[in-house]
Amino acid sequence: MADVVQIVITPGSGEGRARATARRLQRALGRRGYAAHLRTFAGVEPLLEWSATCVPEFSYLVAVGGDATLSAAAAASVRLSVPLVPVPNGFGNMFARAFGFAADTRRVVELFKRGQVRRVDVGVYPCERIFLSHRSYGLLEDIQRAVERGRAQPKSRLLRHLAYYVTAERFILTAPLPRIRVEVDGIVLADEAALVTVANVETYRGFLSLTPTASPIDGLFDIFVIPRTTKIRAWTCIFKILLGLPGRWDGVMRSHGRRVRVTVDGRAPEDLEVRRRALPLLVLPESLEDLKVRQAEAEVASVIDGGGAVPPLVTEPRVAELRPRS
Repeated sequence: MADVVQIVITPGSGEGRARATARRLQRALGRRGYAAHLRTFAGVEPLLEWSATCVPEFSYLVAVGGDATLSAAAAASVRLSVPLVPVPNGFGNMFARAFGFAADTRRVVELFKRGQVRRVDVGVYPCERIFLSHRSYGLLEDIQRAVERGRAQPKSRLLRHLAYYVTAERFILTAPLPRIRVEVDGIVLADEAALVTVANVETYRGFLSLTPTASPIDGLFDIFVIPRTTKIRAWTCIFKILLGLPGRWDGVMRSHGRRVRVTVDGRAPEDLEVRRRALPLLVLPESLEDLKVRQAEAEVASVIDGGGAVPPLVTEPRVAELRPRS
Protein backbone atom coordinates (compact mmCIF):
# COMPACT_ATOMS: atom_id res chain seq x y z
CA MET A 1 0.00 0.00 0.00
CA ALA A 2 1.44 3.37 -1.04
CA ASP A 3 2.48 5.88 1.61
CA VAL A 4 -0.02 8.73 1.76
CA VAL A 5 1.43 12.24 1.59
CA GLN A 6 -0.77 15.16 2.63
CA ILE A 7 0.34 18.46 1.09
CA VAL A 8 -1.06 21.65 2.62
CA ILE A 9 -0.65 25.18 1.27
CA THR A 10 -1.67 28.76 1.87
CA PRO A 11 -1.71 30.03 -1.72
CA GLY A 12 -0.70 33.61 -0.92
CA SER A 13 2.76 32.44 0.18
CA GLY A 14 5.90 32.77 -1.92
CA GLU A 15 4.76 35.73 -4.03
CA GLY A 16 1.74 33.59 -4.96
CA ARG A 17 3.86 30.64 -6.19
CA ALA A 18 2.90 28.17 -3.45
CA ARG A 19 0.10 26.52 -5.44
CA ALA A 20 2.31 25.87 -8.49
CA THR A 21 5.09 24.54 -6.23
CA ALA A 22 2.66 22.17 -4.50
CA ARG A 23 1.22 20.84 -7.76
CA ARG A 24 4.67 20.11 -9.18
CA LEU A 25 5.55 18.29 -6.00
CA GLN A 26 2.29 16.32 -6.05
CA ARG A 27 2.99 15.09 -9.58
CA ALA A 28 6.62 14.23 -8.78
CA LEU A 29 5.66 12.21 -5.70
CA GLY A 30 2.87 10.47 -7.63
CA ARG A 31 5.36 9.32 -10.23
CA ARG A 32 7.40 7.74 -7.44
CA GLY A 33 4.50 5.72 -6.06
CA TYR A 34 3.24 8.00 -3.29
CA ALA A 35 -0.44 8.81 -2.91
CA ALA A 36 -0.12 12.59 -2.70
CA HIS A 37 -3.17 14.68 -1.81
CA LEU A 38 -3.36 18.48 -1.86
CA ARG A 39 -5.38 20.70 0.48
CA THR A 40 -5.57 24.47 0.08
CA PHE A 41 -6.34 26.83 2.98
CA ALA A 42 -7.30 30.47 2.59
CA GLY A 43 -4.96 31.48 5.40
CA VAL A 44 -3.20 30.43 8.57
CA GLU A 45 -6.31 30.35 10.80
CA PRO A 46 -8.19 27.74 8.71
CA LEU A 47 -4.98 25.68 8.56
CA LEU A 48 -4.70 25.87 12.36
CA GLU A 49 -8.29 24.62 12.70
CA TRP A 50 -7.51 21.68 10.42
CA SER A 51 -4.28 20.90 12.31
CA ALA A 52 -6.21 20.71 15.55
CA THR A 53 -8.81 18.25 14.24
CA CYS A 54 -7.38 16.21 11.33
CA VAL A 55 -7.10 12.46 11.72
CA PRO A 56 -3.95 10.37 10.99
CA GLU A 57 -4.84 9.37 7.43
CA PHE A 58 -1.39 10.18 6.02
CA SER A 59 2.21 9.09 6.53
CA TYR A 60 3.88 12.44 5.80
CA LEU A 61 2.73 16.05 6.03
CA VAL A 62 4.21 18.46 3.49
CA ALA A 63 3.69 22.17 4.23
CA VAL A 64 4.26 24.68 1.43
CA GLY A 65 4.51 28.28 2.60
CA GLY A 66 6.29 30.68 4.92
CA ASP A 67 7.11 30.47 8.62
CA ALA A 68 3.52 31.04 9.72
CA THR A 69 2.22 28.28 7.42
CA LEU A 70 4.90 25.84 8.57
CA SER A 71 4.18 26.58 12.22
CA ALA A 72 0.44 26.03 11.72
CA ALA A 73 1.04 22.72 9.93
CA ALA A 74 3.57 21.65 12.58
CA ALA A 75 0.74 21.57 15.11
CA ALA A 76 -0.73 18.58 13.25
CA SER A 77 2.67 16.85 13.02
CA VAL A 78 3.25 17.26 16.75
CA ARG A 79 -0.25 16.10 17.67
CA LEU A 80 -0.28 13.07 15.34
CA SER A 81 3.47 12.30 15.45
CA VAL A 82 3.56 12.40 11.64
CA PRO A 83 6.80 13.60 9.99
CA LEU A 84 6.72 17.17 8.68
CA VAL A 85 8.38 18.11 5.37
CA PRO A 86 8.76 21.91 5.10
CA VAL A 87 8.80 23.43 1.60
CA PRO A 88 9.72 27.10 2.07
CA ASN A 89 7.66 29.49 -0.05
CA GLY A 90 7.55 32.57 2.14
CA PHE A 91 9.43 35.77 2.86
CA GLY A 92 11.63 34.85 5.82
CA ASN A 93 11.72 31.03 5.76
CA MET A 94 13.81 31.08 8.94
CA PHE A 95 13.01 27.59 10.20
CA ALA A 96 13.38 25.97 6.77
CA ARG A 97 16.70 27.72 6.13
CA ALA A 98 18.10 26.42 9.42
CA PHE A 99 17.93 22.90 7.97
CA GLY A 100 18.67 23.75 4.35
CA PHE A 101 15.17 22.96 3.08
CA ALA A 102 14.34 24.32 -0.38
CA ALA A 103 11.32 24.69 -2.66
CA ASP A 104 13.07 22.84 -5.49
CA THR A 105 11.09 19.70 -6.38
CA ARG A 106 14.21 17.56 -6.78
CA ARG A 107 15.43 18.53 -3.31
CA VAL A 108 12.09 17.60 -1.77
CA VAL A 109 12.00 14.26 -3.58
CA GLU A 110 15.53 13.60 -2.30
CA LEU A 111 14.17 13.99 1.22
CA PHE A 112 11.71 11.18 0.59
CA LYS A 113 14.49 9.01 -0.86
CA ARG A 114 17.10 9.29 1.87
CA GLY A 115 15.74 11.57 4.58
CA GLN A 116 15.60 10.52 8.21
CA VAL A 117 13.07 11.46 10.85
CA ARG A 118 14.61 13.52 13.64
CA ARG A 119 12.73 15.13 16.49
CA VAL A 120 13.42 18.83 16.98
CA ASP A 121 12.29 21.57 19.35
CA VAL A 122 9.31 23.87 18.93
CA GLY A 123 8.17 26.94 20.83
CA VAL A 124 4.71 27.15 22.37
CA TYR A 125 2.84 30.33 23.28
CA PRO A 126 -0.68 30.97 24.68
CA CYS A 127 -3.54 28.72 23.52
CA GLU A 128 -0.94 26.00 22.83
CA ARG A 129 0.00 27.61 19.52
CA ILE A 130 3.30 26.50 18.05
CA PHE A 131 6.03 28.67 16.57
CA LEU A 132 9.04 27.20 14.80
CA SER A 133 11.19 30.28 14.29
CA HIS A 134 10.72 33.16 16.76
CA ARG A 135 8.43 35.55 18.60
CA SER A 136 9.41 39.22 18.66
CA TYR A 137 8.12 42.17 20.66
CA GLY A 138 8.73 45.87 20.21
CA LEU A 139 10.31 47.76 17.34
CA LEU A 140 10.77 45.07 14.70
CA GLU A 141 7.49 43.33 15.42
CA ASP A 142 5.63 46.65 15.15
CA ILE A 143 7.21 47.28 11.74
CA GLN A 144 6.41 43.76 10.49
CA ARG A 145 2.77 44.04 11.59
CA ALA A 146 2.45 47.45 9.93
CA VAL A 147 3.79 46.08 6.62
CA GLU A 148 1.78 42.85 6.68
CA ARG A 149 -1.49 44.25 8.01
CA GLY A 150 -4.45 43.48 5.74
CA ARG A 151 -4.36 41.99 2.28
CA ALA A 152 -2.42 44.72 0.50
CA GLN A 153 1.07 43.62 1.59
CA PRO A 154 3.56 43.39 -1.29
CA LYS A 155 4.10 39.89 -2.66
CA SER A 156 7.34 40.69 -4.48
CA ARG A 157 10.42 40.12 -2.30
CA LEU A 158 12.00 43.36 -3.54
CA LEU A 159 8.87 45.38 -2.83
CA ARG A 160 8.49 43.71 0.57
CA HIS A 161 12.06 44.73 1.50
CA LEU A 162 11.32 48.28 0.34
CA ALA A 163 8.11 48.33 2.39
CA TYR A 164 10.04 47.32 5.50
CA TYR A 165 12.62 50.06 4.99
CA VAL A 166 9.99 52.74 4.37
CA THR A 167 7.97 51.66 7.40
CA ALA A 168 11.12 51.52 9.56
CA GLU A 169 11.95 55.10 8.59
CA ARG A 170 8.46 56.20 9.66
CA PHE A 171 8.79 54.36 12.98
CA ILE A 172 12.20 55.89 13.64
CA LEU A 173 10.67 59.36 13.34
CA THR A 174 7.30 58.90 15.04
CA ALA A 175 6.78 55.69 17.03
CA PRO A 176 7.45 55.72 20.80
CA LEU A 177 9.55 52.98 22.33
CA PRO A 178 7.56 50.30 24.18
CA ARG A 179 8.23 49.15 27.72
CA ILE A 180 8.79 45.40 27.75
CA ARG A 181 9.47 43.26 30.78
CA VAL A 182 11.08 39.90 30.11
CA GLU A 183 11.61 37.02 32.53
CA VAL A 184 13.66 33.93 31.70
CA ASP A 185 13.14 30.77 33.75
CA GLY A 186 11.51 32.84 36.50
CA ILE A 187 14.27 35.45 36.73
CA VAL A 188 13.88 39.02 35.45
CA LEU A 189 16.26 39.65 32.57
CA ALA A 190 15.01 43.18 31.83
CA ASP A 191 12.40 45.32 33.56
CA GLU A 192 12.13 47.73 30.64
CA ALA A 193 13.26 46.83 27.13
CA ALA A 194 12.69 48.33 23.70
CA LEU A 195 12.97 45.07 21.77
CA VAL A 196 12.77 41.39 22.69
CA THR A 197 13.18 38.36 20.44
CA VAL A 198 12.66 34.79 21.67
CA ALA A 199 14.09 32.43 19.06
CA ASN A 200 14.11 28.73 18.30
CA VAL A 201 16.35 29.25 15.23
CA GLU A 202 18.62 31.99 13.97
CA THR A 203 16.45 35.08 13.51
CA TYR A 204 16.65 36.89 10.15
CA ARG A 205 19.69 34.85 9.09
CA GLY A 206 21.68 36.53 6.33
CA PHE A 207 19.92 39.84 6.93
CA LEU A 208 19.70 40.84 10.61
CA SER A 209 20.99 37.96 12.69
CA LEU A 210 19.82 38.74 16.23
CA THR A 211 20.26 35.20 17.53
CA PRO A 212 23.16 33.64 15.57
CA THR A 213 23.66 30.77 18.04
CA ALA A 214 19.99 29.72 18.27
CA SER A 215 19.37 26.04 17.58
CA PRO A 216 16.18 23.92 17.40
CA ILE A 217 18.00 20.88 18.79
CA ASP A 218 19.40 22.20 22.10
CA GLY A 219 16.21 22.38 24.18
CA LEU A 220 16.62 26.13 24.76
CA PHE A 221 15.41 29.45 23.41
CA ASP A 222 17.89 32.16 22.53
CA ILE A 223 16.70 35.50 23.91
CA PHE A 224 17.85 38.83 22.47
CA VAL A 225 17.05 42.08 24.29
CA ILE A 226 17.75 45.74 23.66
CA PRO A 227 17.22 47.38 27.07
CA ARG A 228 15.13 50.54 27.09
CA THR A 229 17.25 53.48 26.00
CA THR A 230 16.92 56.44 23.68
CA LYS A 231 15.38 55.82 20.28
CA ILE A 232 18.63 56.74 18.54
CA ARG A 233 20.67 54.27 20.62
CA ALA A 234 18.14 51.48 20.10
CA TRP A 235 18.22 51.91 16.32
CA THR A 236 22.02 52.25 16.41
CA CYS A 237 22.18 48.76 18.01
CA ILE A 238 19.99 47.36 15.23
CA PHE A 239 21.95 48.96 12.40
CA LYS A 240 25.31 47.84 13.84
CA ILE A 241 24.06 44.23 13.84
CA LEU A 242 22.54 44.69 10.38
CA LEU A 243 25.88 45.89 9.00
CA GLY A 244 28.03 43.47 11.01
CA LEU A 245 30.03 46.28 12.61
CA PRO A 246 32.55 45.76 15.43
CA GLY A 247 31.02 46.07 18.87
CA ARG A 248 27.59 45.22 17.55
CA TRP A 249 26.72 43.32 20.74
CA ASP A 250 27.52 46.31 22.96
CA GLY A 251 24.45 47.55 24.77
CA VAL A 252 22.34 44.42 24.16
CA MET A 253 21.53 41.44 26.36
CA ARG A 254 21.50 37.80 25.27
CA SER A 255 20.62 34.66 27.16
CA HIS A 256 19.31 31.09 26.94
CA GLY A 257 16.26 29.67 28.67
CA ARG A 258 13.42 27.17 28.55
CA ARG A 259 10.55 29.40 29.70
CA VAL A 260 10.09 33.07 28.92
CA ARG A 261 7.43 35.53 30.06
CA VAL A 262 7.06 38.77 28.13
CA THR A 263 4.90 41.71 29.23
CA VAL A 264 4.47 44.63 26.81
CA ASP A 265 3.37 48.04 28.13
CA GLY A 266 1.69 46.49 31.17
CA ARG A 267 -0.66 44.26 29.18
CA ALA A 268 -1.35 40.63 30.03
CA PRO A 269 1.91 38.65 29.93
CA GLU A 270 2.66 36.13 27.20
CA ASP A 271 4.27 32.88 28.32
CA LEU A 272 6.51 30.94 25.95
CA GLU A 273 7.99 27.50 26.47
CA VAL A 274 10.33 25.17 24.60
CA ARG A 275 8.86 21.75 23.84
CA ARG A 276 11.96 19.67 23.40
CA ARG A 277 12.03 17.08 20.59
CA ALA A 278 8.29 17.56 20.00
CA LEU A 279 8.31 17.78 16.19
CA PRO A 280 9.11 14.79 13.96
CA LEU A 281 10.96 16.31 11.02
CA LEU A 282 12.14 14.60 7.83
CA VAL A 283 15.69 15.85 7.21
CA LEU A 284 18.75 14.84 5.25
CA PRO A 285 21.41 13.26 7.49
CA GLU A 286 23.92 16.03 6.78
CA SER A 287 21.49 18.83 7.66
CA LEU A 288 21.80 18.39 11.42
CA GLU A 289 25.59 18.23 11.18
CA ASP A 290 25.65 21.43 9.13
CA LEU A 291 23.40 23.07 11.73
CA LYS A 292 25.72 22.06 14.58
CA VAL A 293 28.76 23.38 12.70
CA ARG A 294 27.08 26.75 12.04
CA GLN A 295 26.08 27.06 15.67
CA ALA A 296 29.62 26.30 16.88
CA GLU A 297 31.08 28.80 14.41
CA ALA A 298 28.57 31.43 15.52
CA GLU A 299 29.51 30.92 19.17
CA VAL A 300 33.21 31.36 18.37
CA ALA A 301 32.50 34.44 16.25
CA SER A 302 30.40 35.91 19.06
CA VAL A 303 33.33 35.68 21.46
CA ILE A 304 35.74 37.16 18.89
CA ASP A 305 33.33 40.04 18.19
CA GLY A 306 33.23 40.93 21.86
CA GLY A 307 29.79 39.57 22.62
CA GLY A 308 31.05 36.74 24.81
CA ALA A 309 29.48 33.32 24.99
CA VAL A 310 25.70 33.41 25.37
CA PRO A 311 25.06 32.22 28.94
CA PRO A 312 21.93 30.76 30.48
CA LEU A 313 20.39 33.33 32.78
CA VAL A 314 20.24 30.76 35.58
CA THR A 315 22.61 27.81 35.58
CA GLU A 316 21.29 24.47 36.81
CA PRO A 317 23.18 24.53 40.16
CA ARG A 318 21.68 27.95 40.94
CA VAL A 319 18.06 27.04 40.24
CA ALA A 320 17.61 25.47 43.68
CA GLU A 321 19.27 28.45 45.34
CA LEU A 322 16.86 30.88 43.69
CA ARG A 323 13.67 29.02 44.58
CA PRO A 324 11.55 30.79 47.23
CA ARG A 325 12.12 29.41 50.72
CA SER A 326 9.17 27.81 52.47
